[in-house]
Amino acid sequence: MKKIAILGSAVSSIRFAPYNDTDWEIWSCSPANRNIPRCDVWFELHNVELKIREGLAEWMEWLKKQPKVYMQQALPEYTGSIEYPLKDMIAKYGRYWWTSQISYMLALAIERKPDVIGIYGVDMAANAEYSQQRAGCYYFIEKIQQAGIQLVVPPESDLIEPPPLYGYCESSRMWRKFYARRQELEGRIGTLNQEVAAKEGEKRHLVGAIDDLEYITAHWANRTDFY
Repeated sequence: MKKIAILGSAVSSIRFAPYNDTDWEIWSCSPANRNIPRCDVWFELHNVELKIREGLAEWMEWLKKQPKVYMQQALPEYTGSIEYPLKDMIAKYGRYWWTSQISYMLALAIERKPDVIGIYGVDMAANAEYSQQRAGCYYFIEKIQQAGIQLVVPPESDLIEPPPLYGYCESSRMWRKFYARRQELEGRIGTLNQEVAAKEGEKRHLVGAIDDLEYITAHWANRTDFY
């Protein structure tokens, strides 16, 4: 069986990747993964110059020594570099789902027509950057399933959990419980904000009193009652 493991760097499940099983081809990205036990293919699809400006010059130098690295274009100084087939991928999958390097890796893995694709070290759990990247992963997970490829994701990963059904989720007991909890927390925060505002007003009053006292001390503490 042909198996491809796609690796991110989330600590929740990266350690479960099948490093010791040579039936699996390991694909990875991220400088955080330089010390993983094994990797057959690396991906660095960011702009090289910008990565160096960001302080990742050492990482880029390290990639020059790797035997197989997918990049925006093949560069002579990166002896193992391979140009990612971006135009072909967009022509097949459209323009909307390229939200992370993992999306590019999943799309290329599907094109290799393996029997199994595993995803390790990918949570996309943060509310900021990763929440925007998550949709692309969902899209290609569906493409994997539609292609009849077996999908392996460790249960420790957040990735396989689908998002709540918009609107319908409001009828779920769990959603309603979380919603009530959120309202409670927001109410407590509102009360604390009022208390903080009151304390800030009291603080400003006391700072003003100190300023007034310093003026009086500097200009009116001229008694001679120490004689």
